[in-house]
Amino acid sequence: MRVLIAGLGEKKEFGLRSLRDAGHFVGVIDLAHRIPVSLVDWWRAGDRFSVEAMLAAARSADFEWDAVLCWEELSTDLAREVAAQLGVPATRMPAGHFRDKGVMHGRLRELGLPTPQLGVARDLAECERLIGGRYPAVVKPTDYGGSGGVKIVRGPDDLPEAFAFALDAARTGRVAVDRYVSGTEYSVEAVTWAPGKTEVVSVTEKHLSRPPYFAEVGHVSPAVLPDEVREQLEYETVRVLEGLGMEAGVSHAEFRLTPDGPVLMEVAGRPAGDQIPRLVALATGWNLYLAELGAVVGSPVSPEAPSVERAAIRFFNGDGVTPFRHPVTLDDAIAAPFAEVLHELCYFEPEGAVTDAPRGIGGRNGHAVLAGSREQVAEALHLLDNGAPVYQGDD
Repeated sequence: MRVLIAGLGEKKEFGLRSLRDAGHFVGVIDLAHRIPVSLVDWWRAGDRFSVEAMLAAARSADFEWDAVLCWEELSTDLAREVAAQLGVPATRMPAGHFRDKGVMHGRLRELGLPTPQLGVARDLAECERLIGGRYPAVVKPTDYGGSGGVKIVRGPDDLPEAFAFALDAARTGRVAVDRYVSGTEYSVEAVTWAPGKTEVVSVTEKHLSRPPYFAEVGHVSPAVLPDEVREQLEYETVRVLEGLGMEAGVSHAEFRLTPDGPVLMEVAGRPAGDQIPRLVALATGWNLYLAELGAVVGSPVSPEAPSVERAAIRFFNGDGVTPFRHPVTLDDAIAAPFAEVLHELCYFEPEGAVTDAPRGIGGRNGHAVLAGSREQVAEALHLLDNGAPVYQGDD
């Protein structure tokens, strides 16, 4: 099958390998520097924010495409339009429901589903009116992804800077205003094979930077949860997806677990970023990229046997002050516990570099991917974090 990825995103090597290893011909349209050309069969540099540009690139091939996918959050609605004009299958969901946080949460409010959103603002005065003195609050762009532009507002003095930060990342000039929800954060990965037929494949434990920015610093799959909590998260995920009109594709829903139950932060109609699909495949046997293609073309797939009990990724971040020290050295990597669980280690900065604390998905100094038994992964994470407890959004 000839599969076109119209908008690739960053760090999607696992997805490309998954499709090619399954025997598919894989093409990509994106910025040239984002395409790992050795992992694709065809590629074109193109503007992933333009339907016309992506169409021209897709039609420059001397063959027909069989399906169009998109793994770049900002291009998902455009990619479906490209597929429609090419006359080939793509993910199926209402435009805007999974991209625009204003549209998304407005629909949830109409259905009576729990949502933290107070409304959408285009200027500071409207933002102040929506908050109405109820602090803390959270402001974020309606149309961005990866925690970019998100900031907590502790009081009125913080609001102008936070609003400007969110507005700078908002392509449509609209900022979502949320009440602050306290609780541990999880993501739920699911595949919808057809309308009303959704299968939850994994619940992921999320680790965050401390407020005010909530940058994601790590993920663990599967999350260790009581059965009743896991079932509650799965139930709410299906309710949200059906309410928003998901018909075919995979989704990545983010919840905060409050004393009153799960509250949806947002949901994306695409495979998760941050290498979460790789963790899910290792620990559950489900390949979300193959599941997405199966849902799109109407050919459901099944999971393989998981290779490990647990998988995790930890991102190494700066704080703007402390010189960076590589947490895993050559000697550490060949000794327990890392020798048994270290699947990938990348450093983007040398030792001694001073980098700012992340304000979204950028600003990372490197990462480690771990996979093994629950005990092995927990011990390795403990050492990477120098024994400090991780923050999961319970502030």
